[in-house]
Amino acid sequence: TSDKTVLYSVATTLVNCTNSYDVKEVIPELVQLAKFSKQHVPEEHPKDKKDFIDIRVKRLLKAGVTSALACMVKADSAILTDQTKELLARVFLALCDNPKDRGTIVAQGGGKALIPLALEGTDVGKVKAAHALAKIAAVSNPDIAFPGERVYEVVRPLVSLLDTQRDGLQNYEALLGLTNLSGRSDKLRQKIFKERALPDIENYMFENHDQLRQAATECMCNMVVNKEVQERFLADGNDRLKLIVLLCGEDDDKLQNAAAGALAMLTATHKKLCLKMTQVTTQWLEILQRLCLHDRLSVQHRGLVIAYNLLAADAELAKKLVESELLEILTVVGKQEPDEKKAAVVQTARECLIKCMDYGFIKPVS
Repeated sequence: TSDKTVLYSVATTLVNCTNSYDVKEVIPELVQLAKFSKQHVPEEHPKDKKDFIDIRVKRLLKAGVTSALACMVKADSAILTDQTKELLARVFLALCDNPKDRGTIVAQGGGKALIPLALEGTDVGKVKAAHALAKIAAVSNPDIAFPGERVYEVVRPLVSLLDTQRDGLQNYEALLGLTNLSGRSDKLRQKIFKERALPDIENYMFENHDQLRQAATECMCNMVVNKEVQERFLADGNDRLKLIVLLCGEDDDKLQNAAAGALAMLTATHKKLCLKMTQVTTQWLEILQRLCLHDRLSVQHRGLVIAYNLLAADAELAKKLVESELLEILTVVGKQEPDEKKAAVVQTARECLIKCMDYGFIKPVS
């Protein structure tokens, strides 16, 4: 309907149904104090609890609320005020809460409808819409959720969520979304780089919070495929490579997997980085040996690829590796009978040994 007031009323009703307004945090001590001084304390209605909200959200989605919201977003700008946009963004965020529902939202045009809400409107509205976009981008195939050129418009809202002023969940889901996008194409990686997301991603790689650090490292693992990102690692006077090498030595499997992936990619593309890796920290050899002996096959494979890159980069460096315990590790791994799961690992170890034979450092047993 073209009636300005109706649109706002419908949006407000949907916000009420999904309980997506800001709820003030209640401090129990203050509640006790208020009761003690006989002040009125508003109590939460039993049907405002999460279980009831989830049931209402399911019903709304079944009734096709996403299509209705998409229709409202397209309304004439005179009718669709910034306030109404904020309300619509709040509803979208509440609908995206459950990952299982996100496919339905994408199918009904939710991904497309969220982009204008994330780019213009009130600050609160833009953040809510960007967060909903991040939730969708984290679990959906970007080609389906944001077809065509539209996917490039998603990058800026996601990068805006990396701001340290935003809360941890927003940072985390934005990183997951960017990881998904950066794995699609170099054009997207270029766009993420141009939106100056790299310093923020690096910032979260230093984070104490395990999941944030892992998400940032996974994102960087995809980003290092880009030439301009590699140049930042090649530049002198920064600790980027050192950080990646040290993250390979952490105890968390997923974090090691992402960091080793990034290091394998970097050492494969630039010989200079192979030499630089041995200078950034005294622990590099110990960390490399740990990777090559890792229980998790994907981490072990990445470790062996790094070892191969170092062997192939420089004869002096290869000699240093052969004189260490790494040769024994490569021999043990290379002698294994390759089954289906271990084929890539054993093959890479054998390629490392062949490289050592080419240099004449070791001889085949007659």
